[in-house]
Amino acid sequence: MLFRSTLGAFLVGAVLAYLGLGGAAPLIGFGVAAAVCMAWTLPSEWAHSRSGRFEAPRARSYLGYGLPVALSLILALVLSTTDRFLLAAFLDEAAVGVYHAGYSLANRTLDVLFIWLGAAGGPALIAALERGGEGELGIAAREQASLMLLLCVPAAVGLALVAAPLSQLMVGQELAVGAAHVTPWIAASGLLAGLTTYYFHQAFTLGQRTELLLGAMAIPALANLVLNLLLIPRFGLDGALWATVASYGLGLAASVALGARSLRLPVPWTPFLQTVFATAVMGVAVAQVPALGGWAELILKAGLGATVFGAITFALDTGALRSRGLAVVRGYRARPA
Repeated sequence: MLFRSTLGAFLVGAVLAYLGLGGAAPLIGFGVAAAVCMAWTLPSEWAHSRSGRFEAPRARSYLGYGLPVALSLILALVLSTTDRFLLAAFLDEAAVGVYHAGYSLANRTLDVLFIWLGAAGGPALIAALERGGEGELGIAAREQASLMLLLCVPAAVGLALVAAPLSQLMVGQELAVGAAHVTPWIAASGLLAGLTTYYFHQAFTLGQRTELLLGAMAIPALANLVLNLLLIPRFGLDGALWATVASYGLGLAASVALGARSLRLPVPWTPFLQTVFATAVMGVAVAQVPALGGWAELILKAGLGATVFGAITFALDTGALRSRGLAVVRGYRARPA
């Protein structure tokens, strides 16, 4: 059903865009697709519900758990969009275009990684908690956090290092320079946001203390509004970038502190320090590549960065990935023919 809804939204939006509805086309497309899916599924859902009964205690339990989650998602949207409205109010639409171009390059790229890791890691943490309690959860969480750091820290730094050639290839020439300036800052905020949402926020849902999640999201959302109001009028686009990174950093700190009151998730310090070291060496190596521009610079920097980072993490056995990989290979070879 999700695939049908997404495909339907795309098709309806494409037709409406062709007819000239502009930016409203995709929004209308999503609405139409959702309405069609609701009409398709409502009869069967209604038939199932007719045999049920209302239970007030269970409804209150669901409301107490779900309402803070829903409100926190609204605050997450506020946190990620406030800066654009304030840039438009204090500066102009051109500044918003530059900001959004760089934001999309960095944030969307990291989102793909974090969503993939979260989709696999979230159910694994639930299963570990149900199977072995907090002890087994700690083991699974440490492994998940190690892998998340190992993949996402170098990805964020790598985006910053290739911001110029990537912007030249992916953004129009009139926005490329500005987008290249924006991308490193948004890569940093995207890394902080991803670690917060897809790892540390698990403490609130697994510990069933979602009211703390609402507080953890309210702090950075309010800070983002205040910082943008203070910094954009004085520093312009840079003010919005500084406010974004600072807000997501504050959100991470708030989630760690409040999450510990619900369920303490481990921080794998050794893999973290090893990853930071490998990423720093990667950054020094990639910085030596001359600014060739375009595909040549992008491929050279990406290839060199991946090689250097991979070699160091393999030598250090960061997150025990080398050991586990070799164990899998040995097990495969030991299987009878």
